[in-house]
Amino acid sequence: MTVQDENAPLLQGMRGLSGREIMERILQTEQPRQAVQSMPAEDFYWVVKKVDGQDALLFLELASEEQWQYLLDLELWAGDRLDLAESARWLGQLEQADTRRLARWLLSDGESLAFYHLFRSVDVVVIQSEEELWDLPEGYFSADGVYFIRAADPEERPHLESLLRDMADEDYTRYQALILGLAGVLPAELEEEMYRLRNVRLAEHGFLPPEEARSIYSPLEPEALSRESGIPLFQALTQENAAFDVPMVPMEHMGAGNMLTEVVTSLLDPLILDRIRLEFAGLCNQILSAEGTLSPDLETLVETCRKASSLINLGLERLGGKDLDAAARVIQEHTLASLFRVGFGLALKVKWEAQRWLKGSWFALKGLDPDFWGAYWGGVLAGVLGPKPRLFVGHREGEETRDFEWLSDLGESLKVLRKIMVLDGLLARLTEIYPTSPALMSSQDLSFRPLLFNLWARRLLKLQPSVFPITPDQARRFLAILRGEPSPGGAPSDMSLCGAEFVEDFMGYATASDEEASQILRETLELIWQEFREEYDGVAAEDLDSRYAKFFILRDSA
Repeated sequence: MTVQDENAPLLQGMRGLSGREIMERILQTEQPRQAVQSMPAEDFYWVVKKVDGQDALLFLELASEEQWQYLLDLELWAGDRLDLAESARWLGQLEQADTRRLARWLLSDGESLAFYHLFRSVDVVVIQSEEELWDLPEGYFSADGVYFIRAADPEERPHLESLLRDMADEDYTRYQALILGLAGVLPAELEEEMYRLRNVRLAEHGFLPPEEARSIYSPLEPEALSRESGIPLFQALTQENAAFDVPMVPMEHMGAGNMLTEVVTSLLDPLILDRIRLEFAGLCNQILSAEGTLSPDLETLVETCRKASSLINLGLERLGGKDLDAAARVIQEHTLASLFRVGFGLALKVKWEAQRWLKGSWFALKGLDPDFWGAYWGGVLAGVLGPKPRLFVGHREGEETRDFEWLSDLGESLKVLRKIMVLDGLLARLTEIYPTSPALMSSQDLSFRPLLFNLWARRLLKLQPSVFPITPDQARRFLAILRGEPSPGGAPSDMSLCGAEFVEDFMGYATASDEEASQILRETLELIWQEFREEYDGVAAEDLDSRYAKFFILRDSA
C-alpha cells in the first residue's frame, strides 16, 4: 500500500516560506482544519516553530489533541523533569487558541498534566460556611463557591482562573474530582509516570532514551553493511493496511548540492521515497535525542537535518564514489541510519588520528591551545578534536564549522593535521637545541611563526642562535638583509631568493626518516615562507610596526 502524500503540495518548498506564508497556504485550502490535522506530528511541530503571534494561535486552534500532545511532549520537559514555567506558557497558548477544547482535554486525556500543573501552581481551600469565607485571605477565587483557589504565582491568576472556570463549566463532576484529587497527588510518582508515558509516545517518532539514541554515533565500518538483513520499514510499507504518517518537512531542510539530495530528487518509486522520508525524520529525531535537545528551536531543527544529510552523503560517497546510480542502489539496500554511522565513523577516524598525535606532541606538552597554529590550522585542529568532529570553514559558509560531507573534506583536514604534526616535530627539535625564552613561550598571542622567524633572524643577524625576542631595529635589519638592501631603509624589493635558504636551513633539523613526512615538512615550510612574503613584500623596513608583526616576537630596544 502506497502512503499518500496529502500534504506534499501544502508543505512543498516550506524551507523558503515564512510563517505567515505557510498560514496563508493553509487557509486557502477548502478545509483548513482537516489540512492541519492530517499533518504528521513532525511536520506539525516544524510549522509551530515557524509561525508566531496570532498565526500561531490560529494554527494551534486548527490542530488535533494528538498534535497538541506531541508538541507538549517535546516542549514541557527539561531532562526528566517537567518545566512548570513552560507548562504554564503552553497551556496559556492553548487556552487562547481553544479554551473549551483545552478544558475538555485536561479533564480527559490530559488529566495527568492537569493534576501535576495544578498541584504545583495553586492552593485550594474548601469553604463550608459563610463565616469561613470572611476569614479567607485575599487572592482566592472560586468557580463554584465551594472550592476557593489561589495561584502560587499572582501573575498566573488570570490564566488559571479562566481555565478552571471553563473546566467547571465543561464538566463540573470531573472538575470537582480533579480539585479534590489534588490533595492525594504524589508529585514524584506522578511525574515519573508521565515521563514514562511521554517516552513511549516519543519513541514511536525516533526519540529514543538518550543512552539508546547515542548508538547513532557508534561508528560502522563500510564492510559491515553487507551483513545487514533487509529493511523492515520497507517491508512494513508494502504490507496491506499499513498506515504511516510520512513527514515531508525534515527532508525539505536537508540542504542541497549533495548526492543524497540528487538521488532523492530523482526517485520515482513512491514507496522508496516514503521509506526514506520516514527514516530521515526518525534519524533526525534520534540525533536530537542523543544530543539532549528535545525542545529545539527552528535553527537547531534545520542544523540537525543538515548534519544527517551531510554524514549520510559522506557514507554514500565512501560506498559508491560519486556515481549517482551506485548511490541510489546503496540507499535502497541500506538504512539511512547505517549510512550515517558509516559517515560519522570516517570523520571519527580523523579525530582519532589527531588524538593519537596529540598524546605525545610537543604542542600538548607545552600546554598550548589550537590558536598557536594560527586561525585556519588552529580552527581545523579544534574542529576535528571537538566532541563531534567537524570541518573548519572559517565563516566562509556562514558558520565557523560544519559537518563533514565529502571525502575531500576529510582529506582537507588530514592535510592540515599532517602539516601541524611535522611542524610540531620540528619545533620540538629547535626548542631542544636552542635556548628558548620563557616569556616568549608564555606570551598570550604566541603562534608558531615567531619561533621560526625569531630564530632565523638571529642567525642571519649573526646573533647568538636562540628562540628569543628581537628588537624592532633588529627586525628591520633582518628584512633589509632578505631584500639585499645595504641599509634598513630603502624601497621594498623581492625576497623570493631567500625562500630556498629558509626551507633548507630548517630541513636540516628534520629527524624523520620517513620520506613522506619530509616532503610534507618541505611543503609546509614553503607555504609558511609564502605567507611571510605576502605579509612583508610590500612593507618598507622602516614602516615595520611591532603591533602587527605576527611573524616576530619583538622586545623593547632597551
